[in-house]
Amino acid sequence: MLERPQDIIYMKLLIENWRKFLNEEMQDKYQIFLDMDGVLVDMTEGVVDTVNTNLQKVKNGASTDYDNPESVHPGSKSKSQALRRLVKEMEKEGREEITAEEFDRLTDLKDAGDEGFSGANKQIERYFLTAASNNQDWWADLPPLAHAQTLVDLANEASHDGKTMILSAPIDEASVAGKLIWIENNLINVDPAKVNVVHDKGAFLKSLDLPDNIIPVLIDDRVKYHKQFRDAGGEVIPWDIHDPAGSLERATEKLNSIVSKDKKND
Repeated sequence: MLERPQDIIYMKLLIENWRKFLNEEMQDKYQIFLDMDGVLVDMTEGVVDTVNTNLQKVKNGASTDYDNPESVHPGSKSKSQALRRLVKEMEKEGREEITAEEFDRLTDLKDAGDEGFSGANKQIERYFLTAASNNQDWWADLPPLAHAQTLVDLANEASHDGKTMILSAPIDEASVAGKLIWIENNLINVDPAKVNVVHDKGAFLKSLDLPDNIIPVLIDDRVKYHKQFRDAGGEVIPWDIHDPAGSLERATEKLNSIVSKDKKND
C-alpha cells in the first residue's frame, strides 16, 4: 500500500529534527570555572592591610603576649607567636611594612621553590595564614576586584547552561563559610549550588564526570591548580595577578570566542 504524502513529509521532518538534535548533542560545549582569591577577590589588599596594621601596632608598643588582654591577638597563642616571628624577621631585614607587589611575588617564589621564599617573606605568609585562620569575617569582608562581576557575567554566558562554577580553595572551615558570604554580598547571578570550595581542583573536576562534549575551562592564578585541573582533563586560562587588566583582556577574548562559537552552532 502506498504511503500518504503527508506521512512521508512527516517522517522526513522527524528524521531531520532527530539529526539536528544529535548534532547539537555532539557539539562541544563549555563549563567555565572561576577561582576567587586573586581573580574575583582582592585578597592582596586584605593581607597587606592586616599585616601592616598589626606591625604598626607592635611598633607603637602593643604587646604580642597572648595572655595580655590588650595585646594584638589576645587569647590566641598561635597568632601571637606568628606575629612575634614576623616582627623579628622584618627587623632583621630592616623592613617596616609590606607592599602589594611584595605579597603577590611571594606566591611566585613559593610555587617556584625559590630561595627568596625565606626569612621575612616566609613569615609574612605564615602570619597571614595564621591570622586568617578561624576567621570567617576576614574572608567575608575582603574587597572585590573591580572586574569581578564583569568576569562572572562573561563566564555565565560562555557556560553551556548559563551558569559558571566557582572553584576556590580553603584554608579551613571558617574560610569556606566566609567565602560563601563574600559571594552572596558581592556578586549576582551566581548559583549557590555551583559554588565549590575544595583543596584539590583536579579531583573535584573528575568527581563531576562531565559528558564528553562538555569542555571544562578554569580561570585561575595559581600554577599548582593549573596542573591539577589539566591533569584531570580540563583546560586553563591562566590569570596573572601582576597584570589584572591584561588577564581580563585575555580571558574576555577567550570567553567571547566560546560564546561566538556557540551562537554559530545554534
